[in-house]
Amino acid sequence: MNDLKPVKISGELFWNKWMAEFNKAFNEGNDRYECTIGNIPDNDVVKLTGLGIRVKYKDSMGNFIVAKSKYLFKPRDAEGNLVAVDTLGNGSKCEAVIAAYKHKLSAKHGNAPTILHSQKDDKTYLVVTEIKTYIPDSKQEDDDTL
Repeated sequence: MNDLKPVKISGELFWNKWMAEFNKAFNEGNDRYECTIGNIPDNDVVKLTGLGIRVKYKDSMGNFIVAKSKYLFKPRDAEGNLVAVDTLGNGSKCEAVIAAYKHKLSAKHGNAPTILHSQKDDKTYLVVTEIKTYIPDSKQEDDDTL
């Protein structure tokens, strides 16, 4: 870690299932969980770039970062209750306390973001402030009813 103070940001969660299982789509050997926070407001982007984090942009997610961890992400609500990852749909609003760390490719890609979490008391700094319920695509019953 570096000596820069962590920052609190707000945004929306995307690709939430990767908080509870490894994303092996691009790397079969992936051994980290991922938390993607998008639609990060410009003032929070400034905070992140101050930590040396390069914020990415996609039309579908706005400004976003992907925090990775060897530990499960355990989002909680404002009262501290665990929120089941499989109930979170894209666009669920959140607040997170982000720190940054240097890695072997920091010079090229910027510092890596991490969401603070205390293993000691299982306190997470990922708080869901508004849930958009995840609804899996349902298969159409009968196509010839059109």
